[in-house]
Amino acid sequence: MSSLSLLDEKWIPVIHFDGHHSKIKPSELIDETISDIAYFRSDFQGAAYQFLIGLLQTTFFPEDHDQWQEYWREGIEQSELDKAFTQAKSTMQFGVTKPAFMQDFTKLDGNTVAIFSLLVEAPGENAIKKNTDHFIKRDFVKAICAHCAVISLFTLQTNAPSGGQGHRVSLRGGGPITTLIMPALNTATPLWKKLWLNVMPLDKKERPSKFDELVFPWLAPTQTSEPPKNLSVFPLQANYCQAFWGMPRRIELDFEHTEQGHCDLCGEASSQLIKQYQTKNYGIQYQDWIHPLTPYRKDNKTGASIPIKGQPGGLAYRDWLGMVINTNDTQSAEIVSAHYQRRFKSTEKFGLWCFGYDFDNMKARCWYEHAFPVIPALAEPDSDLEDLISLSLALAKDTLPLLRKAMSAINRQSSAVDMAYWQETEPAFYQFVNQLIEEKDNANGRFTCLSNWAKSLRNYITQTFDKNAFANPDERIIAEIKISARDKLLTDFNKLKQAKKIKDAQ
Repeated sequence: MSSLSLLDEKWIPVIHFDGHHSKIKPSELIDETISDIAYFRSDFQGAAYQFLIGLLQTTFFPEDHDQWQEYWREGIEQSELDKAFTQAKSTMQFGVTKPAFMQDFTKLDGNTVAIFSLLVEAPGENAIKKNTDHFIKRDFVKAICAHCAVISLFTLQTNAPSGGQGHRVSLRGGGPITTLIMPALNTATPLWKKLWLNVMPLDKKERPSKFDELVFPWLAPTQTSEPPKNLSVFPLQANYCQAFWGMPRRIELDFEHTEQGHCDLCGEASSQLIKQYQTKNYGIQYQDWIHPLTPYRKDNKTGASIPIKGQPGGLAYRDWLGMVINTNDTQSAEIVSAHYQRRFKSTEKFGLWCFGYDFDNMKARCWYEHAFPVIPALAEPDSDLEDLISLSLALAKDTLPLLRKAMSAINRQSSAVDMAYWQETEPAFYQFVNQLIEEKDNANGRFTCLSNWAKSLRNYITQTFDKNAFANPDERIIAEIKISARDKLLTDFNKLKQAKKIKDAQ
């Protein structure tokens, strides 16, 4: 297979505003008729956004927020973008000739594995050896086209979970949450603006002086991490923009033993389907990196910043505050802080698209996505809105265990209780937040907002309990037990520290 240029090849699927689909090369992203990227897998969709954002951030970053705004208002000239991307053309080659995009610089003498292992959800080596791949079978994908191989490879390197001994996790750890600023739903915004919202000005230290291995690690021999030294790559040893191009896995696709047919992922015909690749452990071990599109939490013991990762059940409004502002325990993504410095009108609304895998060690359990509102008022200096919203969230978090306990008393406890609680109380929470912002300078109005939020939670837990406890008159659980459990639920709610704070806030 001959090499192809990822900057010249039309390999990224998109959808236009009129509904038709096409494939574009990266420099065509500024076409105003393009509505969105159009991958058939959610993880590929998220990865493609990060690829294009990374390409813009690395080669076409604005000098400052004024220049960012100028491009936002006036658009990007095709000649400017072509010139910027051309600088990185030699780094974006994909094929048998080295250096090759996201692949080891040297020829590997590692293990040969089937191409399906490039997919994040593929069963691991131990599962295959022990014949325990019951739900996601080996060989469910046998051969893929070059276009799907590119995005599969980038998706794996970007999200890489633990892959067995010495198979390193991604620059942000296994299964990081990515947060992207997005225009409000139901607004006809072209793709390039969705991407540009997630590009920031860089200071002189962050800007690439040249496009070498300090930015794109596949341009030189891999800095391996074998024991006993277990060497790591720290931010000071590379350029800031390598955060977008992390390459923890040592991989070499086999472009020589290909076959003709239809791609098992996208279904398109190809004369050179890729069937296998070489892999070797002890690739790049990243340490202490801060990715501009990921939120972090502080380790209570060391104070280190730990990337927030996907968890069972996904994200809910309980996680919202730490995603959109910096708190005592969490740090929102750098892109969120940059967004607050842009001079948008109050009528221009934006949200946060959050997505990522939930991994159990090396096993992908689920892919989650969630949309959060972005509210600039929260970032205003000297505002105490954060404290009031933190109080309301603490009340919500402490209320759920009371509901669980009450439901357990009538044999109705299940994981569905938790999921329903966060989903069904979410509309009331955001209504509370919006009302709180409207009343931010009115002490009585703020108290009313907090009081109404506490009432909505109390009503929810009692209604949920009643529906489960008294809906079936033939049930044999003694009525006294149900009534006692209900009384205790209300008593315990009123005793909550946060409920008392709200009551005393008047």
